[in-house]
Formats: sequence, structure tokens, C-alpha cells
Amino acid sequence: MTCEPHPSRGPVHHSITSAGAIAVALAASPALAQQAPPLPQQAQPPIVLPETVVTADRTPVPVDLVSASVTVITAQEIEQRQYRTLNDALRAVPGTTVVQSGGPGKSTSVFLRGTNANHTLVMIDGVRAGDPSQVNGAPNFAHFLLDNVDRIEVVRGPMSTLYGSDAIGGVINLITRKGSGPLKATAFGEFGSFDTFNTGGGVQGAEGRFNYNLAMQATTTRGFSAVPQRFTVGIKNEDDGYWNVGFNGRFGFDVSDNFQLSLFSRYDWSRTQYDAFLSEDPNLREHARQISQRLQADWQLLDGRWKQTFGLSFLQVNRRDLDGEDAINGTPFSPDSRNRGRRWQLDWKNDFRLSDEVGLVFGIDAERISLHARSQFNFGFPPNNVDKSTGSVGGYLNARWTPNEALSLTAGGRVEHHDDFGTAATFRVGGTYAFKESGTRLHAAFGTAFKAPSLDQLFLDFPAFGFLANPNLKPERSIGGEIGVDQSLWGDRAKIGATLFRNDIRDLITSVGCGVGCSTLANVGKARTQGVEAFVELKPWDTFSLRVDYTYTDARDRTSHEPLVRRPRHAIDVAASWTPLPGWIWGAELTHRSGRTDRDFSQFPSPITHLEAYRTLRFTMSYDITNGVRVFGRVENVFNKNYDDPLGFQAPRVGAYGGVRLSL
Repeated sequence: MTCEPHPSRGPVHHSITSAGAIAVALAASPALAQQAPPLPQQAQPPIVLPETVVTADRTPVPVDLVSASVTVITAQEIEQRQYRTLNDALRAVPGTTVVQSGGPGKSTSVFLRGTNANHTLVMIDGVRAGDPSQVNGAPNFAHFLLDNVDRIEVVRGPMSTLYGSDAIGGVINLITRKGSGPLKATAFGEFGSFDTFNTGGGVQGAEGRFNYNLAMQATTTRGFSAVPQRFTVGIKNEDDGYWNVGFNGRFGFDVSDNFQLSLFSRYDWSRTQYDAFLSEDPNLREHARQISQRLQADWQLLDGRWKQTFGLSFLQVNRRDLDGEDAINGTPFSPDSRNRGRRWQLDWKNDFRLSDEVGLVFGIDAERISLHARSQFNFGFPPNNVDKSTGSVGGYLNARWTPNEALSLTAGGRVEHHDDFGTAATFRVGGTYAFKESGTRLHAAFGTAFKAPSLDQLFLDFPAFGFLANPNLKPERSIGGEIGVDQSLWGDRAKIGATLFRNDIRDLITSVGCGVGCSTLANVGKARTQGVEAFVELKPWDTFSLRVDYTYTDARDRTSHEPLVRRPRHAIDVAASWTPLPGWIWGAELTHRSGRTDRDFSQFPSPITHLEAYRTLRFTMSYDITNGVRVFGRVENVFNKNYDDPLGFQAPRVGAYGGVRLSL
């Protein structure tokens, strides 16, 4: 059972125990009732259940027994901190860097512990959300709206043993809410700067053996120009608008007490206006449509000791990029580009308890991905057409031994076969040990991971640019680990911790020359990322909490010995929550990012340049007028800081937003 933290707390991390818990009252047994008369209005002492996480071991495990570093962001925190997109929620996660090319809806990259943007696996209700039609196979985080998400689990470190390709840096898992109880309905609306309007609502509940949760969320904004004014002298900046509408549903049916069926559905439509690098482009835009479906069956045997999950998933992402003639850029080189990525996924997972001390998680995953690309070019260049697909199948086993409440050890391995590059094998070991008397906990993990080349890298040529794909690419591989210590003080009123991590990555796919005016891809790159994640958490009063996270990241190219671009060396995040009076919740989030490097693509060859450090401050407020009516507001970028992240794309300036949420 998963327990949510207190509303005034920040995100729950693997290195700490959640402040929230579910109290389960036990009724007195008839035997005790016969021995002594019951005391009026007296209940048995509550049993406090530990916070559990699912993603780190592909099965629910108490957070204190998890060897990996995990951050959990609950639905309460998403609402109270007023996160609207996955971008918003991830910015303050330790070891995580979010880089967005402009305002809402614009292309976004997420770096976990300094690894590449496509080294993180993203899942939504068991569906791998990576876009097979993207250049690196990663999703656009900016399009994920959060109003119906129950929790976000972010696991940092190599996780390919349990999840296969893409999980070099870690796993981000979004889990939607399961309907329960009588019918409940919610709706919200907010308006703010840049003519931004967000709205959404949903219904959820259960009737007999059937449960349901259906929700809608939409956002629209006038936006702003992502091109810094220093690059548009004499040119009028034009706003880049964005709109996104999404529907998602989760439906379940209990066929029997030990067999359940579930259906997860998501539909998203978006339209994004954007600019080219360092250039205003008033008619450059992208239309995107994403469909995600998953049918899942859960079957429990042997009095619940053996739990099986069967899943069939489908994902399709359609993107169309259009550009037309304009006074600034003249005739576009590529007026129409269409890409469609598909993913079929079949998985069978087994969670088997051999005894109270020993548990196994094992299963098989198989997937088939395809790319359909059509691009038109002007100036006499022929169109570019590609239809390619590939597949893989893998098996894994992970064992956990917990001989007592203090010690827990895990070990696992995976073998995966890919149609194009053959077989990849990975392993992972980890453990935790808790000194209950002193409140000290040690944890460590070590393992390997890999990232299969994307279809784009394998097959998508661009003859107009002299670029040729390489169908002989091998997977990128890594080996890494972490070791950390957490300490509770003053009856859990204060907690501190630090984790050291390191990843060595080889066979990185990089661009190389293949002749005069020709380039291709090859597995010649090497990188190393290492650093420390540290935190301090204070809760001096029940109405106030404060958390400070510091991440030091040293990410370097081991060939050139240059820092990897867009990774800040120092990152500090401060989050405070205060409930001064019943119904009121005030929050503040301070973010500091040190100077970092980036490539200046306005010059050739593209030199590495330095970006200045920046700090942003965010305020939130909410007040419950009645039990079902809440008003809220927030101010983003209070300092009105003007900064590029990445180079050539400016971040939003100060903005204010307010709205109301209704619950029935």
C-alpha cells in the first residue's frame, strides 16, 4: 500500500521516510471482548505503513529498503505546487537538469546525473513513452500534462537490468489515479500572463467490480519569442503560441478476487509555434498527435505469493512540421516534414515470494518500433522518404533477500536481443543497511546499462546535407554506481543525507566524417559523469517544512576532456511550505544553476561557449474557501531573470497566474 506524505511536505526521496502514512484501525477480536468489557470510544493503536515505491524494483518495496536513489512526487504536491507539465515537476528533482528551448510546448531535454537526454526511460502507466520518430528516440517532456497523475517516481542510476534500453541515467515513471469509492468530480481553471489559460476536470469512482477515472486537461497561451533580443536587432519579435488538449482514462474490472483487467488510454493533440536557432520565423510550426493504449491483466496465485502481470501496449506519435515563405527568412529549405513513430510492446512480469525473506521478480519484454518519415525540400532537392522498423526481446531476473528489518540485498541480470545489433547483457546489485537506534541508513548500488540506437540514427539519411545514417551502429553502454548515507535527527524533525555517484559511458554515438562533404554516425564517443547529491530537510513545526537539495555534477567528454554541454556543475534547490492558518498553504521554490557550457551553432565550426549562472524564485498560494472550493495563485520567475537555457533560446520572464478548483 502506498502512503502519501503530509500536504505541507516536499517531494519524498528514497533516502528519507515519508512524513505521510495511512492509519489502519484494528477492531478488537471477539475473544478479547469476552475477557474484558470494551472501553467506550476506544480504538486500537494505529499501524503505520511505510512509504513504498514501485519503479526501482518493478514491485512495491518500502522506501527504506530501496538501494537506488528515488524521488516521489505525489498528486497532492502536484496540485499544491501547481505543476502543470512534467517539465515543472522535474526541475527541482535532485540530479536532474531540464533544458527547454523557449516557452510552453517547446522542445525539452532532461539530463539525469549528467547523462544524455536520450539516456532516460520515460513510462506512463507501463507504456514506454519514447518517440520512435525523434532523432534520439526521446519524448518531448513539454507535452505531458499532469492534472490526472497520481504520482511521479524518478529513479536515478543505471536501470537497464529491469527495463532494457534507454535507462542509462534512470527511469521516470508517471502513474495515473485509480478510481475508488463513490462518484467524485473535479474541475479547475486558471488564467495568467502571456494570455495563458489552463483548464481541466474529471470524474472517478467505482461501482461494484468496476472502477473508472476519466479526465481532460487543456492549455493555451499566446507565448513569447524564444529568440533573445540581442540576436534580433532591427527585427520585430513575434510571439510563439501553443495549445494542447489531452484526454486520459483508466478503467478496471475485477473479474474475480484474484484476477483484474485494466485499460489505460491517452490522447493528446498539440500545436506549437517555434523559432529557428537565433532567427525569428513567424510561420514555423508543429502539429503533433499522440495515442497511447495499454491493456493489462493482473493475476494472483498461491494466496497472493505469486502475482503475474500481462500487458499489451501501443503508442503512436504523429508530428508534422510546416514552414512557409516570410519576409525574414525568404523561401524555407524544408516546407513540409512528416514523421510517425509506432511502438508495440508486450510484457509479462512475475512477482514471486519464495518466503518472507526472499522474493523474485522475473519476466519477458518484447517490442516492435517503426519509423515513417516524409520530408519535402525546395531548391531542387529530392524528397526524403523512409519506412523502417526493428524489434527486440529480453528477459530479466531480480532477487531480493531481506533477512531482517535492517538489511536488504538485491541482485539481478538481463539478456536482450535486438534485431540490428544482436545481444546485450546487463546486471545490477544493491543493498541497504539501517542502524535503527541511531537513525542512520547506508545504501549502495552498482550496475550496467545500454541504449539502443534510434531508428533515425540507423536508417534516416539526409543527402541534401551530405549526411548518411549508419545501420551498423552498436548500443551505447555504461557502468556505474552510487553509495550514500542518510541520517534522521530529533525524532525525524531533521534529516540529512549525501550520495556519491559515477557513470562511465562508452560507444557513444557521435558524428564523424566519411569523406569530402559527407558525415555519418559511429560509436566512438566516451564520457564520464560523477558527482554528489546532498540534502537537508527540516520540519521544526507541523505547519512548516524546508528542504534544501544540492547537486554537484562533473560531466566530461573523455576524448576531448571538455565538459559536456548544458550540464550545470552546481545546482541548488530550496523548497519551503507553510500552513499559517487552516486552509492556507504558502510555498516558495528557489532555484540556482551555475554557469555551464553550450555550443554556438551560429558559427562554424561550432565553438563551445559559456552561459552565465541564473537564479529563479517561485511563489505559490492556495486557500480552501469551503471543503470543495479552492482558490490558488502563483508567480513564476519573481526576479524577472533574463537568461538563455539553452543558448539562443530565452526562458520565460516574470509571470503571474491564478484560478479556482472545484471538487464534488
